[in-house]
Amino acid sequence: MIGFLLNIRRKYQSKSRYNSFKDFIIIGSSHFLEAFRINLNNPLKDKIYLSIGNDTILNCEITFESQEGEIVVGNNTFLGGSHLICRTKIEIGDNVFIAWGGTIYDHDSHSLDYREREKDIQQQLLDFRSGKNFIENKNWDVVNSKPIKICSNAWIGMNCTILKGVTIGEGAIVAAGSVVTKDVAAWTVVGGNPAKFIKKIPTDLIKK
Repeated sequence: MIGFLLNIRRKYQSKSRYNSFKDFIIIGSSHFLEAFRINLNNPLKDKIYLSIGNDTILNCEITFESQEGEIVVGNNTFLGGSHLICRTKIEIGDNVFIAWGGTIYDHDSHSLDYREREKDIQQQLLDFRSGKNFIENKNWDVVNSKPIKICSNAWIGMNCTILKGVTIGEGAIVAAGSVVTKDVAAWTVVGGNPAKFIKKIPTDLIKK
């Protein structure tokens, strides 16, 4: 199947308006804003790529760069104008805020081996010149990928980058502009590049 783009441009549509995407998406009673967009590269016919809970609002862009990958979003969550790029798995819990301008990226995109990157470029040229998606035949076997998990009640500030293998603990806050390369403990605030511990959330503000 040729890679294609699913582009949703209507505000606050109900589940029934997305029947044409039922082979790829499971949607609860959630809502999509104007900027919401899904990019599926050569999707498998019977695979569910995106599962969304109830009362969640999405205004983000989601890209599945291969036939693999899965994104699961919980209930009562807001995904602002950020970009989720998935090959393995991205899991987002309940009551999560993700602001605009960020990138959540669960793989390295290319190999550490320059020879493999040279092959990537040559394959991209072949696919592009053949009128295909330019990464349709990319060799993902040499690319390091690890799941990302953002636990419930977390808040990710604007322009943050969250890289492969990271878990953001429950109730954690990631300050604006941070680059997160390591796990973030529950109920803490982190910030910077790379993101580092700033402080603990006060005890009276921690969910019991």
